[in-house]
Amino acid sequence: MREESNNAYRFIRAYNELDHFMDVKLNRDRRFNSYYQRIIELSKRDSTFRKHKLILHSFGELRNAIVHDFGRDNMEIIAEPHLKQVELFERILREVMDPPKALDTIAIRFKNLYTASLEAPVHEVMKTMTKEGFSYVPVMEEGKMLGVFSDETIFQYVRQTGHLDLRNGFRLKDLVPYLKMEAHEKEYFQFASRRESVADLEERLVNSSKGDKRLEVVFLTENGSLDEKLLGMVTLWDLAKGAFQESEEDSSKK
Repeated sequence: MREESNNAYRFIRAYNELDHFMDVKLNRDRRFNSYYQRIIELSKRDSTFRKHKLILHSFGELRNAIVHDFGRDNMEIIAEPHLKQVELFERILREVMDPPKALDTIAIRFKNLYTASLEAPVHEVMKTMTKEGFSYVPVMEEGKMLGVFSDETIFQYVRQTGHLDLRNGFRLKDLVPYLKMEAHEKEYFQFASRRESVADLEERLVNSSKGDKRLEVVFLTENGSLDEKLLGMVTLWDLAKGAFQESEEDSSKK
């Protein structure tokens, strides 16, 4: 079989698999009896479908350009998709059928996180942050997350006290009122379940705001509660890195 023909059949197979998956996911609701209606409805319910809504629509149009339907179950290939389009469709198909979890992909897992205790010297924490390029440090005590240390923690402390002396044993415990999550004036944080998908986290981080506050970090726990064990965290930078790597993978196939 020619590669071009194989591409067409691969594309149609992916299209049919997605259409069937959507039909089942919508409980075969007759109100949504076309590929396009199913995309629209699932985009209202599912963040991964929302993420890929436009390109899935375009794949529907491409499918109609590839085949000529006649009769109920017969079709004729009349055009050939490029291999990169087929591979992109197959990747998105896998993603919407089994959305990748943020904790398994873009998140920094707890074992790789830089954390600090209340006894940690502030100057040592800041030195590590500068050296490693960290912006947010979870402050832990006996396995529980007590707050977040960031540049803003220091700025707020200086604004309130009028001075800063990193010598003489100045430790994170001296900043407790400024470490609390609700104490951050220009940034805020959320907790999410370990089951949240990459698309879920993208929507949280890109679209969330509280007045002048920016959502900077989403912390992941078992069920999204502050009182649970910290499993990992995701920042806007992690999203950007994930998107870049995905783009690089797609480009390498061209």
